[in-house]
Amino acid sequence: MELRHLRYFIAIAEEENFRRAAEKLHVSQSPLSRQMQQLQEEIGAELFAPSGRGVKLTPAGRLLLDRAKTILSDVDAAAKEARETAEGQIGTVTIGFESGSAYVGPLSTILTRFREQAPRVNVELVPMSSAQQWDALRAGQISLGYGNYVPDDSSLQSVVLARHRLGIIVPEQHPLATKSMIKVKDLANEPMLMDPRKSNPRLYDDIIAAVRARGVTLNVASEILDGEALLTLVASGFGLTFGAEPAAPFLAVGTAIWKPVSDLGLEMRNIAMWRPDAQSVLLRPLVDLVREFGAALRDREIRPRRQESERRRRRRRG
Repeated sequence: MELRHLRYFIAIAEEENFRRAAEKLHVSQSPLSRQMQQLQEEIGAELFAPSGRGVKLTPAGRLLLDRAKTILSDVDAAAKEARETAEGQIGTVTIGFESGSAYVGPLSTILTRFREQAPRVNVELVPMSSAQQWDALRAGQISLGYGNYVPDDSSLQSVVLARHRLGIIVPEQHPLATKSMIKVKDLANEPMLMDPRKSNPRLYDDIIAAVRARGVTLNVASEILDGEALLTLVASGFGLTFGAEPAAPFLAVGTAIWKPVSDLGLEMRNIAMWRPDAQSVLLRPLVDLVREFGAALRDREIRPRRQESERRRRRRRG
């Protein structure tokens, strides 16, 4: 049995006439009759009974009609879904993200734009460290990474989407909370609560190196993987922790506050990364948005330097 047999059968059943069905299908009546004879022989039952100048469905024909319509509807739906998948209209994009970074960077804005462009594409977010994202991208387990660091690996492409000052989060009642300017030396005797080094080794090492360059060795009292637990302990007075500036609005009033550290000189970056050789038609619009946001950041960073350079030229001329 072939799909065309079912389509021919449905047309005859609806028209109740072989000639009209043939005209509707744009085929000759004789081949149509042969196709129906083959179908009835294969099924082993008569599907039509003579009725005046046309035909009527037999009980077997009425049963087949409902099933045939369902079968063809399912086939058409499957073909449509396959076509839309090939065109990138439906499917799933899996994104690995550095824990906490999704709330303070442009990821939510990018995904909002992506949803407007591809409303039927499902997005899955999986928390993982930058290093875990690299392995997951190489293994094809995620489509896009959103982390703080990228490896020296030509198989991955990346775009910096945002840069944030790294500062310190302190309990609101802590003496440092009242200072207008905090320096690295102010942290010398403070118990520090840190993310485990394994979760973000590059950032951990950068922090340790930056404070040592100022003659300070951090007193790491505890390493805590869960970000919510870490902030709860800070708010409860168990220690201080490092955090990016955009985290400040998310700190509950009366518990902890974010303060800049003037001589720390570190920033946290939000970086999107992907494998160009694995860029599917489904992922391409998302990568285009990522590139657009990265270009906007570069323009914002270049503009002040150009303006300063122009001011210098004017002063020299004057």
